[in-house]
Amino acid sequence: MASRGPNTERGKAASSRSSIKHGLSSDAPVIPERESDEEWQRHLDGTIESLQPEGHLEAVLAERIASLLWRIKRAVRYETEMTSQSIHDIPDDMAVAARYAKGALRIPTEESITLDKVGALITRRLLPSGEVLDRIMRYEAHLHRQLTQTLHELEALQARRHGERTPLARLDISGPPGS
Repeated sequence: MASRGPNTERGKAASSRSSIKHGLSSDAPVIPERESDEEWQRHLDGTIESLQPEGHLEAVLAERIASLLWRIKRAVRYETEMTSQSIHDIPDDMAVAARYAKGALRIPTEESITLDKVGALITRRLLPSGEVLDRIMRYEAHLHRQLTQTLHELEALQARRHGERTPLARLDISGPPGS
């Protein structure tokens, strides 16, 4: 008979976290060793206090809003870490380029590595690479749409609870900057 995964609770818990790399697509509210349970709880409590849900459904929506805001914060941290790593890699990247310049192009190291070139590399790496930036932007847009929809649902429930009429539909128009 083929194995169908872990059988123990400890094994199942470990397996549930095995795909967590940078946390962008994690369902776990807190990524071990990267985020704090106490910080999450403060965030959750503050969000719930701000939204003041009543009843189970409103509480579930408020918790979802807290989760989405938490994940947006995680995306910002990921962007910062990717930028920091890119800048950190500059010396290694320049050493490779200098070896190539010296060996293949016969350019002395002191001409291939200058303060101006280091400064230009830092400036170019203040944003993540195009691929990483695209991934972050898509992810943040996805989370923003979910956040907006969830906020609208909570607002509508709360308005109905207070006897207010709510529209059957809401139109949200958003797009890339400058469009």
